[in-house]
Amino acid sequence: MYTINNQDNKNVRNEGNKLKYLYIYNYSPHEQNLCEMEFRHIFHEDMQTKYYITNQDFDYSRSAYIRGKLNILYESACFDEIVNFIEQQNYCYYDFKVIYLKNEITHVPYQESIDKCKQIALPIAGSVNMHHPQTIFAITKIHEIWYFGIYQNDMNWNQHNDKPYSYSHSLALRDARAVVNIALGNDLSKTIVDPCCGVGTVVLEGLSMNAHIVGYDINKYVAYQARLNLEHYGYDPLLIQRCDMRTLKKTYDVCILDIPYGVYSPFTYQQQCELLEKTRDIAAELVLISHVPMQKELINIGYHMKDQAMIQKGSFQRYITHCL
Repeated sequence: MYTINNQDNKNVRNEGNKLKYLYIYNYSPHEQNLCEMEFRHIFHEDMQTKYYITNQDFDYSRSAYIRGKLNILYESACFDEIVNFIEQQNYCYYDFKVIYLKNEITHVPYQESIDKCKQIALPIAGSVNMHHPQTIFAITKIHEIWYFGIYQNDMNWNQHNDKPYSYSHSLALRDARAVVNIALGNDLSKTIVDPCCGVGTVVLEGLSMNAHIVGYDINKYVAYQARLNLEHYGYDPLLIQRCDMRTLKKTYDVCILDIPYGVYSPFTYQQQCELLEKTRDIAAELVLISHVPMQKELINIGYHMKDQAMIQKGSFQRYITHCL
C-alpha cells in the first residue's frame, strides 16, 4: 500500500502508506437524490461528480450506484511517465487485459484510447485474456491527469432480483441497498432492525453486506414469505419473525422503518404516529421511509432530522429521512 504524492507534475509511489481509489458512479436521473444522500453517509462530504478520488477504501459492491473502483497505482500529467513506472515494476500477470475507462469530464478519442492501452500492456509480462481476464488494468484521463491502476467491477448486488416472493410496492433493490448504507455509514458493527419488513427486501440487502440486521412483520403470511425469501438465498430464516413492532422489547442501533400506508389493509395516520413514537424506544437512530414528508411528526416526538432524499417509482413517491 502506498500514497501518491504530487512532485513536479507527477505522482510517485511511497511504500508503507495508502492507495488512492477512484470510484465511478452511475445512476438514473430519478436516483440522483438518493445516491447523493448515500454518498454523504459513506464519504462524509457532498457529491460533486460521478468520479470520486479518495484515500478511503470502501467496499464498492455495497453500493448499487458504484459502477467500478480503480485502485490507483500511479498518476501523472505525462502519460509516458506511467509507462516508465510500469517498466520499472517488472509486472508479470497471466490472463490480464487493459481497458480505457471513459468518463464524462475529459474526452479521449477512441483510437488514442486504444493506442494508450497497448502501450500500457506492452511492458507487462505474462499473457493477455480479453474475454476472461483474471486482472483488469485500467487507465483514464480526468482533466489533465492520467490515472493507472487495477480495476474492480464485480457487481453481485442484484442477486436478489428474482426472490420467490415480492410485491409491486416493495422498495427497489437499488433503493433498499442505499437505505442500508445510509443506516450503516462505515460502521458494519451497527445493529439494525426493520420492524415492518414486509417480504424482507431491506433485510436481504443488509445481510448481503454482512450487516447485523433482523426483521419483523405483524402479518403472519407476509412474515412467512419473508422467511422463505431468506431461506432461498441461504440465510437464517429465523432472522425474520412475526411481531407487532409496538410490542418489541429489544433495542438496536438503527431502526429502518418503511411505514405502512394502507396499500392492502386500512392503516390510519394515528397508527403511523404510534409506530413513529415506538421507534424512540427501540433505537437511537432512525431511517424513515414514508410516502409523504413527515418532518413535523418527527420533530414532535423529539427527532432531529439529519438528511433527506426523495425517490419516485412512477407516480409513487417515497421520502427517505435520516434522524437522530
